[in-house]
Amino acid sequence: MIVMKFGGTSVGSPENIAKAVALVKKEPREKVVVVSAMTKVTDSLTNIANAIIDMPTSVVEKEVLKFQDEIYKRHKEVLDKLVKDDKVRKEAMQKIGEFAEKLKITLLGVGYLEDLTPKSLDYILSFGERFSSVVVAAVMRSKGMKAVALTGYEAGIITDSNFGCARPISMELEKNVKNRLMPFIEKGITTVVTGFIAADRQARMTTLGRGGSDYSASLLGRYLAVEEVQIWTDVDGIMSTDPNVVKNAKLIKNISYVEAMDLAYFGAKVIHSKMIAPAMGVNIPVRVKNTFNPDCEGTLIVMEQKKIDAVVKAVAINRNVEVVNIEGIGMAETPNIAGRIFTLLGENNVNIVMISGSSESNLSFVIDKKDVDKTIGLLRESFGGNGVRDIGLINDVCMITVVGAGMRGTKGIAAKIFDTVSNAGGNIIMIAQGSSEVNIAFVIKNDAAAATINALHKRFVDDA
Repeated sequence: MIVMKFGGTSVGSPENIAKAVALVKKEPREKVVVVSAMTKVTDSLTNIANAIIDMPTSVVEKEVLKFQDEIYKRHKEVLDKLVKDDKVRKEAMQKIGEFAEKLKITLLGVGYLEDLTPKSLDYILSFGERFSSVVVAAVMRSKGMKAVALTGYEAGIITDSNFGCARPISMELEKNVKNRLMPFIEKGITTVVTGFIAADRQARMTTLGRGGSDYSASLLGRYLAVEEVQIWTDVDGIMSTDPNVVKNAKLIKNISYVEAMDLAYFGAKVIHSKMIAPAMGVNIPVRVKNTFNPDCEGTLIVMEQKKIDAVVKAVAINRNVEVVNIEGIGMAETPNIAGRIFTLLGENNVNIVMISGSSESNLSFVIDKKDVDKTIGLLRESFGGNGVRDIGLINDVCMITVVGAGMRGTKGIAAKIFDTVSNAGGNIIMIAQGSSEVNIAFVIKNDAAAATINALHKRFVDDA
């Protein structure tokens, strides 16, 4: 048995959905399919939810009805083009019509009350995957397959109540996933499960945060004990660097869990870092494949490679970051100030990407750009004047990470990396290296990024 997860681009149009369904039909093994929302649907749901709370009451209904009509028609178009079986199409149309009506009611409530809570937003966002799972299951049935659409909750993914970034409860998944999915699988029915969304113990919709669909697939793979989790996307696999920056970026055919996790965490966009852990915990291989080039072998992620061919496997870049710099002589006299800062940010769902403390009176760390305003507000409210003299930002930066299992124990690798960066014109602002020695991350200004990435790739990948 395998899990096949299809991302937003893979289910982004009638033509793409037809390709994805053909891949599912061609796969002879038992499978569970996980789908994202169609391309840009989640963004559109987020945008309308945030927009209507600031709209005049007089225009809320007009805008909500317009949005309801657009999202209904987009999914109806797929059914009209791909589902020729009248009975199957009618059943699916009825379902998406019911979803569209529930979405309308929810948006109207949010708009009239001018209040969007994290719980309400999760419920609104859940419709993207609920629409797509019904559509994909209908297309599969029209092609002669037995298929049923399920939410993540119906498939056994139960989380805590941390709306917006819910965490799966392992004990619940252990108990529920097999019990809920195996009856379908034993009858030859392929389940089409919503990625990204689940529910808490009270059956209230939750979302798993960024990368949630990959995470859903990996969780189901773990608790079903599958032989492989496949991530079907719009690229051939994990590349040695960003091909938009380095023209001769190479496909990585084999990579370890740890390397893949670091690459995903530090900027590679093909998979999300948190999806690795469930598969890694039970040694299930993860294969990244291209929906539009299925004959390409893709990238296989495994526990450990049998042979390490090069010291450095890849160079990742993340431009979507900024550096927060906290200064104050009183910090040295304030017990556990770093712990208090990071606890505060963690409780407010701010992810610290990288940390560097240069002295007792200075603390620097890297966060996503989207969290900057929230972070500065929280820090000034809680620590301004309390041992902290200044809270500043260093913007227009990027984080570059050199990753490779072969770096572990290799003498002089850090010096060679920094020498290459310097020769390329980069000035390092921050540095971090984990004790695993599998990565070295640093921050430089954006204007030196392209030259630095190309120089590192040439020295450690091309010429290795």
